[in-house]
Amino acid sequence: MKLFSFRPLIRDMVGELLYKTGLTKPAQEGNHYFTIVTFHRVLPENQLKSYPLAEIAVTPEELTWFIKVLVTYFICGPLAENLARWQNGEVTKRPLLAITFDDGQLDNFLHAKPILEAAGIRASFFVVVNSVEFNEMLWPDRLAYALSRSFEQDIKTTYQRLNQLGIATTAATSHQLILNVVEQAKTLTSTQRSGWLSLLEDAVGGPVCPTWDGMMSWKQLQELVQSGHEIGSHSMSHPILPQCSEDQLINEVNQSRQILQARLAIPVESFCYPNGNYDARTLTALQQAGYRQAVTTQWGPNKWGTSLFTLRRCDIQSQHSRSRTGHLSVSRLTWRLSRFHPPVH
Repeated sequence: MKLFSFRPLIRDMVGELLYKTGLTKPAQEGNHYFTIVTFHRVLPENQLKSYPLAEIAVTPEELTWFIKVLVTYFICGPLAENLARWQNGEVTKRPLLAITFDDGQLDNFLHAKPILEAAGIRASFFVVVNSVEFNEMLWPDRLAYALSRSFEQDIKTTYQRLNQLGIATTAATSHQLILNVVEQAKTLTSTQRSGWLSLLEDAVGGPVCPTWDGMMSWKQLQELVQSGHEIGSHSMSHPILPQCSEDQLINEVNQSRQILQARLAIPVESFCYPNGNYDARTLTALQQAGYRQAVTTQWGPNKWGTSLFTLRRCDIQSQHSRSRTGHLSVSRLTWRLSRFHPPVH
């Protein structure tokens, strides 16, 4: 039997051992580390089946389980609030943790908000201003939906279109190919990405969006604010920021903050880098715009001395928190949130 067949068993055994010895129980980490967790989409099972980027989604039932575990081991809250408590050296009975949701999808309001409020906790929601203003899906979703529709219509023609774009079509499944195309699109300029989108959406009759999908509205964001949740900026249009010109960068960073503050009548202190990408120019622009902290997609808890503009997070995906038997596992989750987990790329 090949070694990889034993990996799930070995992984579960290591997770259980670390948990039972107390090494990965969050209380053992004390206040020396600050953990930030990331969620994206929260979709009921019937919607999840038709969502082409299902890896970044959890079901409401899964989110309920995650929240239950997190509140057991941590003091959970919005990023700005709990980060300030940690920075001030506040001694708490359980370690502080921030819960964040990226992108501002409608499902966050419909499914995450009730679960958070039932648990009596608040979170941070990072939103893309143009997507709120025009109820326009982010480009990764648009690209994935268009490709998924194209595969449904004609697999052979879809491969031809992708080859025309210079994309290798050697992936084992159409789903994996969709993931590969989205990742490759992140390396393009905004103009090149727009060209890909236009070609693929035009080929399937225009933009594809299920009736249940969409973005949060200003009214819904106001309701989140009134419930005590934090709203942070995720830029104006979700570009890869290091690819932006100086004027574009300032617009994405400054204008998004100004509009959010004006429309919601709140201070906006936190920023989330689209796709986690940043460079020295981006860091400077954020500080000059008046933000106090920013989060990346780099994995792991934050230790004392970490820059407030390059905060690490732990992206929560249900498949990575399940044991080899398919059940959600406390020991697997706490191991992944600990400093003992191998780096995740």
